[in-house]
Amino acid sequence: MSTGTESTYPAVYDLIGIGFGPSNIAISGALVEKWTALSNDTETSFQRVLFIEKHPSFQWHPGMLLPGAQMQISFMKDLATLRSPQSPLTFVSYLHSQGRLSAFINRGSLTPSRKEFADYLGWAARYVEAQGVNVNYGQEVVAINESMDGLITVTSITLADGKLNSFITRNLVVSPGGRARIPNVVVPFIKEPSIVARSTLLHSSEYKHRIGELLESITSERQRPLRIAVIGGGQSAAEVTMNLHGLLNDIPAGDGPIGHQVDMLLRKGSLKPSDDTPFSNEIFDPEVTNDWFSTSEQGRERIMAEYKATNYSVVNPRTIDALYEIIYDQEVDEAIGARNSTVFTPHPRITIRSHMHIPSLKYDTGSKKFVFTLQNVRTREVFENESYDAVVCATGYQRNSWTKMLRASDRLGKRFGIDDSASDIPIKLVPFAQRVADTANLDQPQDSPLSSVSSTPTSVVTTPPISPGAENVVKQESSPTEVVKLYITRNYRLLPMASTKTMQDGSAEGLKARIYIQGLEESTHGLSDTLLSVVSCRAGEVVDDLLNND
Repeated sequence: MSTGTESTYPAVYDLIGIGFGPSNIAISGALVEKWTALSNDTETSFQRVLFIEKHPSFQWHPGMLLPGAQMQISFMKDLATLRSPQSPLTFVSYLHSQGRLSAFINRGSLTPSRKEFADYLGWAARYVEAQGVNVNYGQEVVAINESMDGLITVTSITLADGKLNSFITRNLVVSPGGRARIPNVVVPFIKEPSIVARSTLLHSSEYKHRIGELLESITSERQRPLRIAVIGGGQSAAEVTMNLHGLLNDIPAGDGPIGHQVDMLLRKGSLKPSDDTPFSNEIFDPEVTNDWFSTSEQGRERIMAEYKATNYSVVNPRTIDALYEIIYDQEVDEAIGARNSTVFTPHPRITIRSHMHIPSLKYDTGSKKFVFTLQNVRTREVFENESYDAVVCATGYQRNSWTKMLRASDRLGKRFGIDDSASDIPIKLVPFAQRVADTANLDQPQDSPLSSVSSTPTSVVTTPPISPGAENVVKQESSPTEVVKLYITRNYRLLPMASTKTMQDGSAEGLKARIYIQGLEESTHGLSDTLLSVVSCRAGEVVDDLLNND
C-alpha cells in the first residue's frame, strides 16, 4: 500500500519511519498485533503510520544474494518469533503459507538460504501493508526538523521526478540500515568518469547487479588473462572471491600459460573463522541487552573486544572450508599441468595476499587498469605497480548517515546538543539511566551506566537530557569539545537536552515529538543491535514505549 497525502497543511502522523527494512517491518508487525489486540479500545491511536523507503520496492541486500549463500543465524531469529511465537509474521508462518514447511523441516538445518530469507522479508512487508501500514516507496528522506508546535517535519524527495514531499509526525523511528564503506585510498576514484563508464570499481553491496556489466567491460577487447582485486577479509569478501572464480571459469583467457586471477587483499595474516559456538552465541541473546546497557563504558568495550570474532572481519567456517578446497584444487591442477607435456589450459586462480596495506592507488587511463602500491605490514616489503582490471571492495558498511540530518536540522539538532557548526566532531551514543539529584556534584556508583560519562572530559554537552517524568536532573559542567554525547534510553529513544522552560512548565518551547533509532546502537545496546538477532524483541520494546507514552 502506498500513500501520497501531501498537502499544503499535511495531516499529522502518529509515527513515521525512515527506511523499510527488517527493523521497521518488525515495528510494523508489532503495531499490527497491537491494533488487533486493542481493536475495542477507543483510546488507542497510532493508526496513522507511514514508512518512507528509497528503493522502488522492498529489497534486502540484493547485491549479495549469490547462489548457495546461506544465512548465518537460525530461522527463529526472524521478525517476530523471539517476541511472540504465535505471531502471524514468523518464518514458520511464511513457510506454511508457501507450502514448504515440511520440506524445510526435511532439510535438517536451522539456517535458510539468504535467497529464501529475503523472500520471507518481502512476504512480511506485503503482509503488514495489507493490514493498513502505509509505505511510500521510491522516496528518500533528505531532511528532518522541528515544526513550530514541537512536532517533527520530515522532508522526502521522490526519486523518479524530484518532487519534494513534507510530512509531520509525533514520533519518528530512524532505521536507515548501512551504507557502503569505501576505503579512503579508493574514494577518489568512485566518480572518475572513465571508471564509472566501465563499471570496474564497485562495492560488494551492489556486486550481484553489476558484476555482469563489469566482466563484459573488461572482456570486450580481446581474450586475455584478467586480474581482479577483492579488498577485504570477511564473509562478503570470501563469497565474492568464490563467485568470481566460478564466473571467470567460463571466460576464455587466451592461449598463454597464465589464467585469470582473483587476489584477496587483506591486512590480517589469514581469514579468521567466525565464532558461532553455543556459548559465544549467547552474546546475541535479547536478555544480554540489559546487561550490556547497564554496564560501564569500559565494561562494554571489554565485551566488544572479547566477542568481536563473532561478527566482524570473520568468515563462516563452512565458507572457509569451501574456499580452501578451491585453492588446494588449483594447486593440484598446476602440479598435474607442470608434468603434462600436452598444452595445459590454466583455470582461474585465487590468491590470498595477507598482511597487505594499500599506501597508494592510481588509475592508468591508457591501460584502463588500477595500479596499486602494496606493503606487507609484517615484513615492510613494498610491491609497486600491481595492476588490476577491476576492484571489488568488500569492506563493510557505515551507519552514521542519520547523524548528518540531525546536524543539519538546526532547531531539532540543537534539542539534542548538536548542530552543523560542529560537523567534524563525532557523535557518541551514551546510555541514559534516569537520575534524580539536587546537585551537580552527585557521586555515581562505580558500575552506573553513566559513571564513565561523568569521568571522561570529552563532551560538548552542558546539560543532561530530559528523561520522561524527571523533575530534577544533574547539571554537567562544560568540558573540552571532542565528542558530542547523544543520550539514549534502554528502549531506544533519543533524549533531548534539558531546557529550563520545558522542565518547569512543559511549554511549547519543548520538543513534543519523540525519536527512536534502530540498528545503530551497538556501542550502547550490544553486538546484536546491527544484526537480526534482537530485531523482533527490539521492535516490541519500541512499540510498547510508544504506546505507554501516548
